[in-house]
Amino acid sequence: MHRRGLGFQLGIAFAAVAAFTALLAAGILTYAWQQLFEGYVRAGVQSSAVSLSSVTGDSYAYYGGWQEASLAQIARLAVANDLRLQILDSKAKVLVDSVSLETDAGPLGLSGALTGQQGAKSKPGAMPQPVVQVPVVVGSTTVGSVKVASLAPGGLLTQRDIEFRAASFDGLAVAAALAVLLASFAGVVYSRRFTKPIDLVTRTAAALRSGERGARTGMTGEDPVGVLGRTLDQMADSIEAEREFERRLTADVAHELRTPLMAIQAQVEAMQDGVLPTDEHQLGIVRDETMRLSRLADSILELSRLERRSVTFHMEPMDLAGPLAQAVETHRALMESLELTLVDDIAEGVRVRGDADRLAQSFSNLLGNAARYTPEGGVVTVRLFREKGQAVVTVADTGIGIPADERDHVFTRFWRSDAARERARSGFGIGLAVVREIIDYHGGGVTFESEVGRGTTFAIRLPLEGGRKKSAAG
Repeated sequence: MHRRGLGFQLGIAFAAVAAFTALLAAGILTYAWQQLFEGYVRAGVQSSAVSLSSVTGDSYAYYGGWQEASLAQIARLAVANDLRLQILDSKAKVLVDSVSLETDAGPLGLSGALTGQQGAKSKPGAMPQPVVQVPVVVGSTTVGSVKVASLAPGGLLTQRDIEFRAASFDGLAVAAALAVLLASFAGVVYSRRFTKPIDLVTRTAAALRSGERGARTGMTGEDPVGVLGRTLDQMADSIEAEREFERRLTADVAHELRTPLMAIQAQVEAMQDGVLPTDEHQLGIVRDETMRLSRLADSILELSRLERRSVTFHMEPMDLAGPLAQAVETHRALMESLELTLVDDIAEGVRVRGDADRLAQSFSNLLGNAARYTPEGGVVTVRLFREKGQAVVTVADTGIGIPADERDHVFTRFWRSDAARERARSGFGIGLAVVREIIDYHGGGVTFESEVGRGTTFAIRLPLEGGRKKSAAG
């Protein structure tokens, strides 16, 4: 079954809303006019009832009681004015009912009106609505009452009143029809303008799904659909960048694994062929390459566990200067061997809640990066201080820096800048990802500032003891 397009659906929706609005307006207007005309009719019947009550009272006073001929005459007067009249005595007994009058029978006797013996046509029925009852007062005594209702098709409305009411409803019907037509037309026009960019977004998404990586909407508008199109384009760019990064990552991991494996293979084959002696030196080379592979595997496994939160952290109150000083002392000999100056400014008494070993690991990774990417003669500065209710650890170097277009990938696993790849002592590209996971677990954050050729400063911020933020890991 063919599905209707969005344009058709919007057109139908516009028409339905217009029709519903017109029907609602007609219903409200009909109710209001009905109340108005009913009030108008009731006022007319009330005025006639007051007049007939006055005439009936005058007849009662003139004759000194109820007089048959007079009551019949008053009933005929009511009939002549398209009114239904009942005259009742003080005990609410019907004395005469105008519906019992027969046009060809002459005046009706009072006894006939009371007994209703005039055939089927003379039997009184229920009075039409609205009914107005007015007392008949003679002097200060209520001697009876009159009930009056209209027998006219329009309920005492003039022909002009009836024509005006009919014309009003006709006009409302025409307005409703025009509203539905105009709404349908507007819905079709708007839907075409609205659905074209949506169709473009749909086609672009379908093209991306089918493998056309270069498909883009090219939208630049600020309306919601334009923003949707731009967001789709940005998402496609991001996906393409991620795919490029995955290709690069695969190549990096393959390179990291292939280099020690090839070295081991070449070394073993040379010893098997007798080209190299099977002595302690040659076996040491094989051992070193094997340990390199082991360290890479351990790093990948540790990062994976940290990301899954499957690593046990021993959280306890501590002075952050302890693990930081430990990391600094561990790297001091390395810095000296690389002809780097290590400067530390570590404040005592900065207490946090955390795992000392894991925090020391984070600081060591930052110091290792600083040593790896800082040329000989450079300076690495480590500081610990309080700032705005947080403990702040900074590791600043005077190294090669990070290009602006590569800074979004700094904490991505296996990422290394192009400049870093050229350095002989570059690592696996996992250390900073590990730092971020550890600090995130502690409820803190890691940021950095960098300038190419001038160096990089990493800053770790942790909540002070007693003000720890609730982390995702709990």
